[in-house]
Amino acid sequence: MTTLVTYLLTALTAGVCGGAAMEGVLWLIGRGGWAKADMLVALGSLLTKSRDNAWRVGAVLHLISAVGFAAVYTLLMLWLGFTKMPVSMMLGLGVGMVHGLLVSLMLVWVVAEQHPLEEFNEASLAIGLAHLVGHVAFGGVVGLVVGLSPL
Repeated sequence: MTTLVTYLLTALTAGVCGGAAMEGVLWLIGRGGWAKADMLVALGSLLTKSRDNAWRVGAVLHLISAVGFAAVYTLLMLWLGFTKMPVSMMLGLGVGMVHGLLVSLMLVWVVAEQHPLEEFNEASLAIGLAHLVGHVAFGGVVGLVVGLSPL
């Protein structure tokens, strides 16, 4: 029972911290003018079909997704026995890279064409790279949290 509680608390913490790191990276990229990487509005408006409340809906969806994916990353690290630093962080970076590649490809090829808001109908290479970097940051932070946890 203690192991299950430790796993759940670790995954929750890793998800919140990893999601914040990813959002911070995307914010910095957007602020630097390299790509319009407003993921929360883009994600939320997929459901709301407008900008109204899109940020709030996107933030909730991203938080839930971040915790869910952190639970999967953490389970993978436990299964492989890579729960100590620095290997947990290296595995997190690697899994984040693969995850980011998949998401970036989906964004550029599928989601952008179907997005209800015109401003998100084109996903350039820069946007794909921004999301790749964001997912790598997510994975690295999840790996760091797992490596520092008592798992």
